[in-house]
Parts: sequence; C-alpha cells; structure tokens
Amino acid sequence: DEAADLRQSDNQALAQMVTDALEDRTGMRVVEMDGSAYYMIGAPMKTLGWALISVCSQEAAAQPAALLKDCYDQIQLESAETYRGNIALSKRTAAILLIGAALLMLAGALILGKRIVAPLNGITERIASLRDGDLEFKMEDRYRTGDEVQELAESFATLSHKTVTYMENVRQVTAEKERIGAELSLATRIQAAMLPHVFPPFPDRREFDIYGTMNPAKEVGGDFFDYFLIDSDHLCMVIADVSGKGVPAALFMMATKIILQSVAMMGKPPAEILKKTNEAICSNNEAQMFVSVWLGILEISTGRLTAANAGHEYPAICRPGGRYELIKDKHGLVIGAMDTVSYREYEMTLESGTRLFVYTDGVPEATDASDELFGLDRMITALNEDPGAAPKDVLSHVRGAVDRFVGEAKQFDDLTMLCLEYKGKGGDSQ
Repeated sequence: DEAADLRQSDNQALAQMVTDALEDRTGMRVVEMDGSAYYMIGAPMKTLGWALISVCSQEAAAQPAALLKDCYDQIQLESAETYRGNIALSKRTAAILLIGAALLMLAGALILGKRIVAPLNGITERIASLRDGDLEFKMEDRYRTGDEVQELAESFATLSHKTVTYMENVRQVTAEKERIGAELSLATRIQAAMLPHVFPPFPDRREFDIYGTMNPAKEVGGDFFDYFLIDSDHLCMVIADVSGKGVPAALFMMATKIILQSVAMMGKPPAEILKKTNEAICSNNEAQMFVSVWLGILEISTGRLTAANAGHEYPAICRPGGRYELIKDKHGLVIGAMDTVSYREYEMTLESGTRLFVYTDGVPEATDASDELFGLDRMITALNEDPGAAPKDVLSHVRGAVDRFVGEAKQFDDLTMLCLEYKGKGGDSQ
C-alpha cells in the first residue's frame, strides 16, 4: 500500500507499460530507464490487482558471447597456470629422478595437454568465430572428452542456443510491432479522411461559417463530428463520443457516423434521427458499446435550430454582442444502451452573429499532472477571451487554454470541438 504507483511515473513509457500490463495488453516492448534500454513484458495478477513485469536489458541480451569468452579466458588462465606449475615441478623432479621418471612425467604432461588444452583451444576458436548470422555455438565430437571440458562445452552450447532463440523472438516481436504501427498509421489517415477536413466546407454559402477539429488520445479515437447539407436550406450538425478508445471505438464511431448521416438525409427530425440510429445500433451491439450524441438541424433561411441530445455535453451559445453560456438542454439516454428509447427535441432561433459551440468530454475532463480537471468554467472563460471570434479562432482559443492547463501531462481522452457562426441571409455577422 505504501509503494509508489508506477502508472504515475515521470517515465511515460514505463507508466504506459505498467498500465497496459494491468489490463493484460502488453507484448514485448522496449522501455528507456536511467539512460539504458530494457526489454519488458508483463501480465496482470488479477487476484491482487498487481502486474508482474519481466525485464531484460538490451545490454545483457547482447552479452552472452562476451560472457562465454570471459569464462573461457578464466579457465584458460587457470589451466595455463596449472600447466606451468606441472612443468616447473617436472623440471625440479628431473634433477632428482631418473631419466625414465622424467620421461614418464613428460608423457603425462603431453597427454594432459592433448585432453584439456586442445579442446579448450577449439572452444575458444569457435567462440571467436561467432558472427552475425552464425551466433550459435554447437557441440562437436572433439569437445566430447568425458570430463569437465565436455561439461563446459555443453553448457556453452545450451546457453548459446537459448540466446539465439531469444534474439529471434525479439526480432519477431519487433517486426510485429512495426507492422502494427504501420496499420495504425493507416487507420489514423483513414479516420481523418472520414471527418470533414476541407475548410471552408461550403465556399458559396455566406449564411454561416463552421469549423471543427478532432484530436484522438491514441492513434485512432472514438470521437467524431460531422456536418452536411440535407438540402439547400437545412444544415445538419453532429458531434459524438463513443465509449472507450482506440481501434474498437474508431470502428464503432464509423458505423454510428454512417447510420446518423443516412437517416438524416431521409429528412427526419433530430429526435427521429437519434431514435432510428439507436434502434439500428442496439440491433447488433454484442460489444455493449454506446455513444453520446448531440445533433442539430439548422434551417438556414430563418436561423431556426432544432436539436436533440443523447447523453452528450451541454452546448454553449454566444448571442450577438453577448458572451458564451451553456444551454442546459434535456438529455436522453446514450445511443446503444436500450432499443426502446425516445428522444425529445428543442428549438431556438439563431440571430445573425450567433455562435454555437459543441464539444466532447475530452475538453472539460482534460487533466493536468495533479489530476485536476480543466472543467466547464475554464472552458467558458477560454471561449469568452474573444466571444466575437471566427469559429476557427474560437477552437484555437479553447485548445490553447487546454494545452496550457495540461502542460506535460499525457492527453487523457479524445478532444473534439465544433463551432458554428450563423450570419443570416446577408452573410455578415452583426
């Protein structure tokens, strides 16, 4: 209970490793610590709420051959010292013993050299010849002496085989990680292309200006925004937040976006659009995911906005000459939770110069290093830095305030914003 929570470590790679290990989502990865790189893999201990992480430094993984050489050098040194001692003893004994005894000792020394030194020299030469592509020390007949030399050679062969196997596993894990990274990069580009990304989106329409952004917390995210003309006089605007993050949320987000747009293009009112979308999602939602949605349809000629809210954040509005404030609209249940839900609409009239700002919870729930939330008050303050700003500048003010607040802390959630400026028939804000 008194140990430090490594998920809060300043080492973001280590913190992410611990977080993923607790959720059983780790493969082999490389983590930098104290200037050194380590291979790590982890698994959760579900009964304790801990994670067990195995660590091996890259330096250690590259050292088996050097360790073998050092071990051999020590053995060779001891053998050489023993050999020189035997020779010295033979010389001293030769001065006293008969020539026959001296020859016997010499013969014994030669036999000893043949049985020990020659195999050890062979082991040394083989280790020295290890190169990239041929790193495995294999047992040969010349090392089978039936004594400690054979045991040493067998130990070298076993360790070498394990090292080669481990390095191959590392290469495979690295290749798989690179493949996944390439696929996620492609998914990021595909998701970005699915969202509106050309501004201004309707250059020939002067009655309104609209701008949106989506910044995922991971490579891909579950937030999305959209806007499209149902007909020449009706603009549909959508912003949504899918439960969860990453690839599953992104897939769910794409399905929801397509269904919402398809139903909206049939000319249905907002409440009916949400109801039909909810029915379609609930009919095949084995993953039990859900999505909060705010959807509004603007009648461009009159400024009448009809909207419905499926468990999403309150929109903010700025009347001409005024300041931004929240619209505490009625919330329905999120889409995907229950197939029998109905939704209520509300209406408002946008005067020329009115600005409407909608967002996902990634804005108010952005956290700094102390786990403090950015909050709605700071968001409204950022919006009112320049309440008459164009939609693109409005989003820039809010994002800048969030970034300054968060500082070096990691982005916690997808951050998505959409802003509309209604200019009226004349095309100029009041």
